[in-house]
Amino acid sequence: MSPRVSIIIVKYRAPRELATCLAGLKKYHVIIVDNDKINRGYAAGNNLGAKQAKSEYLLILNPDTVISPGAIKSLTDFLDTHPKAGIVAPLLLDPSSRPYPLQGTRELTPLTGLFALSFLNYIPNPISQHYWLNDWDKIDPHQVDVVPGTAFLIRRALFNQIGGFDEKFFLYFEESDLCRRVRRAGWEIYMYPPAKIMHHWSASTPKSPRIQAIFRASRFYYFRKHFGLIWAVIIHAVCSFSLLWLAIILGAVLRFYDLPNRMPFIGDQAWFYLAARDALLGNGLPLLGITASITWLHQGPLWTYLLVPLIAHPVLPAILTSILGVVSVYLIYFLGGWPASLLLAALPLAVLQSRMPYHTSLIPLLSILLFLLLRRHRDFLSGLFLGFLYQLHLLTFIFWPVMFFRRRAIPGFILGILPFLLVGPVQTFGIFAWIAKHAATGFGGSTLSTAYLVVFLVPAILIASWFLNRLPKSFRILVIMIYLGFSIWNLEFSLGPSFSSRLSLSRAILSQSQTSSPELVMSGSGSQFRSYSMPYEYLVWWLSRSLPADRRGTHSRFLIQEQAQTFEVLE
Repeated sequence: MSPRVSIIIVKYRAPRELATCLAGLKKYHVIIVDNDKINRGYAAGNNLGAKQAKSEYLLILNPDTVISPGAIKSLTDFLDTHPKAGIVAPLLLDPSSRPYPLQGTRELTPLTGLFALSFLNYIPNPISQHYWLNDWDKIDPHQVDVVPGTAFLIRRALFNQIGGFDEKFFLYFEESDLCRRVRRAGWEIYMYPPAKIMHHWSASTPKSPRIQAIFRASRFYYFRKHFGLIWAVIIHAVCSFSLLWLAIILGAVLRFYDLPNRMPFIGDQAWFYLAARDALLGNGLPLLGITASITWLHQGPLWTYLLVPLIAHPVLPAILTSILGVVSVYLIYFLGGWPASLLLAALPLAVLQSRMPYHTSLIPLLSILLFLLLRRHRDFLSGLFLGFLYQLHLLTFIFWPVMFFRRRAIPGFILGILPFLLVGPVQTFGIFAWIAKHAATGFGGSTLSTAYLVVFLVPAILIASWFLNRLPKSFRILVIMIYLGFSIWNLEFSLGPSFSSRLSLSRAILSQSQTSSPELVMSGSGSQFRSYSMPYEYLVWWLSRSLPADRRGTHSRFLIQEQAQTFEVLE
């Protein structure tokens, strides 16, 4: 006499789970398909097992499950008493005997796929809630459109009638396809909570890049098969649009928006431009950068070196720093996940630093690279980037303690601060003398500039993302969205007069100047600083390169009203 139920188990690298599963199935007819040597895929494996079955019902069962006593009889009794039912599935429990929150779904259509399978699922919406059956109490039997492929009972005659599983599904979405064909054949599908099975989730299919690729391929095939190529492409594009991509796109838009016209261009930036110009004209590469807030110390020359090949156009350095800002948004994902990427993408200080080509603009990127290299134990490169950071800002000495734990980083660090070492010990280690002095006399009069804040930017974002990653995902997204709205609302894309305004004023001055380097006198707040006139000095020089000498004026001295963006001829 043929058994009423044949249990089909496709085995793949889960020997202990399978042994535990089989311990509760001794009185049943069990067909095991071994996929270890030749992995046919889940669908093909079940079809192979079904060909060996002679029973009335087939129980498709994962090996990482444990059947509760009486569960199989409850399922067969249900199909016996419900002649319109073609499939019935048990309630799946976790190892703590609690029901998994998502069990059974409505039909997977392009609309439900767009919402339930993409990032939109993390934003509460009625389409996802309906698809995932969020209103089902998991106590009473419930008619559904799709049951989990983990465990379900199907009439063997029905299984053969519809042709079994579609073997083009290697793994994932095969149950959605099968259930769709069952319903098209006029049968009903149910979840039946009185029958319970414990499931060790993903014991036989651990997550990996290969498994994720299989998931995407099966999803694409499902929608192409049932709804056509266009819908398959649309669903694939939307579902592949992760929150990381949102951060990258948002970061790029904010950093490149109207950049040629609204690039910040202040005096200290122009100091580096002029230093790079002088190096390009043959005056040699400097060993020091701009004076630090500690006036007897200097920042390093690294930013000047990077500017030299870009000095042909004043906006090129801003394009570079904006690109590197977007790269930073991507790389920080590997340290703090998508919350860190979104925080960095829209933080006003980070956006401004990327749009403002300055020696501090590279600090976020180099900080991220430093932490990534430390994680990978690339000690020499870690030390090198630590040295580069010290060239960009002296305050980054706060990261030096890592060298006490990574001694092999010291040679790279020495190479990274080589210009300072060539100048002498005062420039290299003077920061510690300044700290010692103020530790004894107090830090009165010291102010926390924006440049200091940039040094702490990446560590602060990583700390914030650590806390955010411990919140429920939906609440996490809500917090991030509120943050994004607030940040974007408060963004300022420039400092002082816009770049295009400064450029226009410089062009007007050049048209009346007899030289490419006229004397420029500044008026207004800040005019006491030497760097206040440097943006105009650089721009007049840069514009003069393309202006014939016979088109220049006859004056050599001008008074610039910075705020009004006007000038007067003095001489």
